[in-house]
Amino acid sequence: MNDQHTYIIAVSGGVDSIVLLDMLVNDRCPNLAVTKEQLIVAHFDHGIRKDSSTDENFVRGVVGDYGLTYETASAELGANVSEESAREARYNFLRQCCKKYNAQLVTAHHQDDLIETMLINLIRGTGWRGLVSLDSDSHTIRPLLATTKNELSHYAKEHGLKWHEDSTNTDTSYLRNYIRLQLLPAMLKKDPDVISKLLDINKKTKEIKKEIATQMQKIIPAVSNPLNLPRHGFIMWPSQVSREIIYAILTQLDANWHPNSLQISRALHFIKTGRPHKELEVSGRLKITLTSNAVQFKNS
Repeated sequence: MNDQHTYIIAVSGGVDSIVLLDMLVNDRCPNLAVTKEQLIVAHFDHGIRKDSSTDENFVRGVVGDYGLTYETASAELGANVSEESAREARYNFLRQCCKKYNAQLVTAHHQDDLIETMLINLIRGTGWRGLVSLDSDSHTIRPLLATTKNELSHYAKEHGLKWHEDSTNTDTSYLRNYIRLQLLPAMLKKDPDVISKLLDINKKTKEIKKEIATQMQKIIPAVSNPLNLPRHGFIMWPSQVSREIIYAILTQLDANWHPNSLQISRALHFIKTGRPHKELEVSGRLKITLTSNAVQFKNS
């Protein structure tokens, strides 16, 4: 690769990611200007639908037309796989691509996705941070978060782009589809301004998150792997402070995981009451280990 920074572009074959790819190739993407030489397209076939291989063939053809480097992988997750498991498999592949090329990930998440994710996280009980979980960070760039789905669809039609519709997008057994197709339309019927209100909540919560991060840096200047801290602090701090510190540590050790309120409460209870040398697995990649006086956070 050249000396410029490299970007892994996640492309499913749907209209959102096809538009993002065309914007990047033609220097029309808001908030991100790159050259073709910096772009690598990554496509993951979940194996959820019998016809999912046609998406891979389609994306491969598009990538060939643009003359870009291409990475792909597949799995056989089956039609009954959970949304969370499918997401985890996809991001494992994308993380591997980023590591291979020392690259940042770029996704086509847009404003509609942001709103849907806020509602999903409220339903799942991830706490106030779930209101701002879909954002750009040092690992992932999301340049389209201020762009609506309608604007992306208009761009695709205006520039004569072709894409593949995922037939599962109409299956309301998936929570995101239920929110998009049923819950949000019902909310808009009750209050036509609900989208702008949710966006305002997102903006204000981001400001709060930024201030909390600033204060956290004063408490814990840097997070290492593993990280050892005195148990006494978690016992003596107000519960909400301890919870925020645990969240900050876990998400810095694994930026692609967002623990919910129950998981944070479980971790804090373990730190306060667990016996020395006991271990708590808080996710597939993170563990907390105790001694009499210390707690160790480790990415396994």
